[in-house]
Amino acid sequence: MRRTVILCFTVAAIFAGPLRAEDNNPAEPTDADRNIIAACIDKAGEEGASTLRCVGVVSDPCLAEPGNDNTVMMAACLERESTIWDERLNDDYKALLAGLENEAKDKLKTGQKAWLTVRDTTCDVESGFWQGGTGFGGAVAGCMLRETGTRDLSLVALRAYLDQ
Repeated sequence: MRRTVILCFTVAAIFAGPLRAEDNNPAEPTDADRNIIAACIDKAGEEGASTLRCVGVVSDPCLAEPGNDNTVMMAACLERESTIWDERLNDDYKALLAGLENEAKDKLKTGQKAWLTVRDTTCDVESGFWQGGTGFGGAVAGCMLRETGTRDLSLVALRAYLDQ
């Protein structure tokens, strides 16, 4: 019994460090990451360049870091930026919706639901090429990043057009 208790405490001590390290979740975006994307969008607008180039500005450098060449870290890098685009998309969708009335508001809601279906189907098709293999998680995360970022930028452009 005493050996079992000692073993349990030893195992707990060994894993206590890694468990605390999860507080620095590589898939969790930071405010600095959010600022990088916002600055990229602002700069692209000032230069008259496509804001589409901003999709990947957080995940690409993350993927290039030493040690991030495994599937777990690749998926984490992609999810990290995807989360930011999802936050932006929700905020920009709500802002656009607030500026519309009646029929236009209904059309945007219908369009957003249709887009969600297309996004999910697209990502399902892409991830299906991996058939549950090691690249599956990265394929899903990469697709969600690309599709969500692109949709957000599309809504931002629509709002800018309507504001003219």
